[in-house]
Amino acid sequence: MKNKLLLPLLGALPLFVQPALAQEEAPTSTLQAMAPYKFSLGIRTSVGGPAGIQPELHLKYFVRPETALELQAGSIGYKGSYQASLHYLWQPQLLSSSRLRPFAGIGISAVSTKGDMFHEKEKMEIGAAAIATFGIEYTLRKMPLAISLDYRHAVLGIRTQTFQYTGYSRLNTLGLGLKYTFGK
Repeated sequence: MKNKLLLPLLGALPLFVQPALAQEEAPTSTLQAMAPYKFSLGIRTSVGGPAGIQPELHLKYFVRPETALELQAGSIGYKGSYQASLHYLWQPQLLSSSRLRPFAGIGISAVSTKGDMFHEKEKMEIGAAAIATFGIEYTLRKMPLAISLDYRHAVLGIRTQTFQYTGYSRLNTLGLGLKYTFGK
């Protein structure tokens, strides 16, 4: 009688043991994110309000695989108006592609102007703004180039009223960037 009960239980034992072994043999490594490059230098052209196309110098440095610091400096709006900004960006690696990466971040911007929209000379005026940015970047496979499309929006401004144009801020820009990349 004991053998009749014990044999089916012993026969069923491998069914319970097999899933446990399969879980132990499963790979324990996870997908590690990698920065597409270490440093980049390029230009960003943006369109913001009635000012037309505005060129900017663009520097980007990855401090971690998915986070970067970005520095941009250039002219905005009318003659004699300049802007420099530093952004902290989160740029996650997608599961489907390591070269196409969205990004979002926040930064601080310093703006200055020596004139107004009528090109009249004024004393130098300096202001600051908090800027949110988001976009997408594609790193080319065979060439050390990266192309990006992004939108920057001034969230909060201090002494930036000179940059307003009928309720629209010249600090809010849609930009296209082309960067030469260094390192891996």
